[in-house]
Amino acid sequence: MTQYSFPWNDVNGDRLYDADDFMRFFAAFLKTGVVMSYKGGLRVRSAQNGMNIQVGSGSSVIEGSSYLNDADIGIQVNVASSIQDRVDSIVLRMDKNARATQLFYKPGDTTVARNDTTYELQLAKISVKTNAIQITDADITDMRSDPTVCGWSTPFDNINVDGIVDQYKGIFEQADVEFQNWFKNLKNQLDDNQASNLQNQIDNLGSEKANDDEVVHNTGDEDIAGKKNFTDDMKTQNLEVSGKLELPTATLTVTTKSGLVLILNKLGDLAEVSFSGEVSNVTPGKMIPGTWVDNPFHPTTTKQLIGHFAGRDTSFHIDLKPDGSMIWWGAAIGTAPLTARGTSTYLLN
Repeated sequence: MTQYSFPWNDVNGDRLYDADDFMRFFAAFLKTGVVMSYKGGLRVRSAQNGMNIQVGSGSSVIEGSSYLNDADIGIQVNVASSIQDRVDSIVLRMDKNARATQLFYKPGDTTVARNDTTYELQLAKISVKTNAIQITDADITDMRSDPTVCGWSTPFDNINVDGIVDQYKGIFEQADVEFQNWFKNLKNQLDDNQASNLQNQIDNLGSEKANDDEVVHNTGDEDIAGKKNFTDDMKTQNLEVSGKLELPTATLTVTTKSGLVLILNKLGDLAEVSFSGEVSNVTPGKMIPGTWVDNPFHPTTTKQLIGHFAGRDTSFHIDLKPDGSMIWWGAAIGTAPLTARGTSTYLLN
């Protein structure tokens, strides 16, 4: 096949398509890997219950074929050996013969199978220590970001720009030749006096000063026109402003491992935060797992971000501390998520 186009209306059976045609179409612009932004991203975690683990909800693309899982899936790890450590793995396997893509547990096997009929994405490795009776998160190595065994699915890949680079390289080389010829001709036109005068002007460039009416003085009343940008701190007294006063702004989005998403907007020294999401795996008085709010959004003192649960009378609050950490105060929530939302404002540090 040298040229191919897709799709076209069928006329008397001359345009019949199968799964390979659609997979070829999607593979042209969707990279093979896990879809990072969909639900739990197929992350493998400890179930905190003996030798059990769970694979989070999520989606992936394998050579144009789509996989979708909208709920956590539990997997039981085999009993630990009494004489030696073992390393298992969790893969997402596309099997063309079985016409299915499914999760597989591979005890004592960390290889990744890829051939004409099978293609695996390795999601995680699991270290099973001798006589272990429980798998913890510390025993699980996340492999999703490793492009050699998994990687992320994105609507782009490395772009070949060799032709563009060669074109611009030729343009610059030609421009350099033209400049050298112009400069050589200019030197031939200058006599000794003209060349000496030109050199004196070049030597004086660093010592010349602007006219007195073109500079800003330390004292005295004067009007300053034009746009000025002050990049360092500025102190002033009795500031009078006419027209529009623009305060420094910034925006930050924080996605927590518990499912809560915070959107923070900075206006001067004030921050406005709104948060929502499906919250799970949080404990009262404990830090929301793996979550920090970066500068410049740290509050001056601990700030309570108050929210409520959709469809319930109960509320909760989050302590946002000056170092950017967040502490959950509310009902304990396990793996069954609750819908939460809220808004707050606070002064920035």
